[in-house]
Amino acid sequence: MVRLPLPRPLAPGVFVRRVNRFAADVQVGSEVWPVHLPNSGRMTELLVPGAAVRVAISRAASGSTRGRLLLIRHAGRWVGVDSHFPNRLWELALQQGGLAPVVGARSWQREVRVDGERVDFCVHTRSGDWLVETKSCNRVDAGVALFPDAPTARGARHLHLLAEVVGRGGRAAVVWFVQRDDARCLRVDWQADPKFAESAHRARRRGVRLVAYRCAASPAAITVLARVPVLTARRHGSC
Repeated sequence: MVRLPLPRPLAPGVFVRRVNRFAADVQVGSEVWPVHLPNSGRMTELLVPGAAVRVAISRAASGSTRGRLLLIRHAGRWVGVDSHFPNRLWELALQQGGLAPVVGARSWQREVRVDGERVDFCVHTRSGDWLVETKSCNRVDAGVALFPDAPTARGARHLHLLAEVVGRGGRAAVVWFVQRDDARCLRVDWQADPKFAESAHRARRRGVRLVAYRCAASPAAITVLARVPVLTARRHGSC
């Protein structure tokens, strides 16, 4: 089981407002704390004033924030909002041998330079090497996880790069971790970012493996539950 324990203690609070891409105000007890928001996505359906949150308390002696916003309560469940969690989940998975389709991991490198871009992981397995990009998703609509929720030119470039690598005989995968437990599938969102969606569709056709895993989020841990289908076609059926 891939399980990422969260730091202790987590301060309970209430979301007040988003200040900018990476900062928010959270009420903790009688105080309003400035906190780091480790996610540049829009998350408009999650970052609602009055929503319950959990904050990892900063131990720094000085700084402009009091903590790091990790979880927010939405539709009766906890949702992870830290976009760094997927890399940590993936590394925990590699320590256990990997997750399909990348299995039999022996060793790996982080932040590998390939053709002028930086790829999250190069994984050495018993059957060869894989380039792997990990991605975070926390937007779910009626059981469908949607990615991205804002345009990502970098994401489209990486998909093009991975497709080129596969075209040269290599192996590559994109792995999404949906940081909530109610996703039945993941769909690339053509409306939010048609360039990324087109790049994902083409990359899959070139042989890049696109996979997603739904997770359970709680104040104790983020836990990988099960693999869910990834849909890339502009026109699609239900999942």
